[in-house]
Amino acid sequence: MPAALKENIVPVPGQIETRLWLQLLSLHGELFGSLNTMLSSEFGLSLAKFDVLAQLDRYPDGLALGQLSQNLKVSGGNVSGLVQRLLADDLISKEMSSEDRRSFIVRLTPKGDALFRKAAAVHKKHLGKRLENVSAQELDTALSVLKSLSSKIRTESKKQSRKR
Repeated sequence: MPAALKENIVPVPGQIETRLWLQLLSLHGELFGSLNTMLSSEFGLSLAKFDVLAQLDRYPDGLALGQLSQNLKVSGGNVSGLVQRLLADDLISKEMSSEDRRSFIVRLTPKGDALFRKAAAVHKKHLGKRLENVSAQELDTALSVLKSLSSKIRTESKKQSRKR
């Protein structure tokens, strides 16, 4: 039950949603900031670069730039800039697609793979440390609630898109 209802206060329409949004932003900012700082200081990687490497780790045969952009939920321009910086660092390679000459495929280089493995282990350890005071049951409950919210929001977004 929302806190406002427990206190017999009539909630203002949209208030609980706004409070949820602000809490999500706060949590995201806290974890993002600490992970970004840690990855940058230890590996010279921004969290954005790390996320690209993590995506490419999932696709050993490579990933088209458009698909990478979709997976990361960022614009093509953002991906282009990240890809250029990762190419300059020799962490990824880029080649024209053999199936579609308008498309480019990116994949991890051996150097990028090695760096990602080290960074991923430290990333995992860092998250574990940041969340060590949260029980496994609380984490599982939070994950279930967030998955449910995501699913409901996606379903509603699809309904709204069809109406347009």
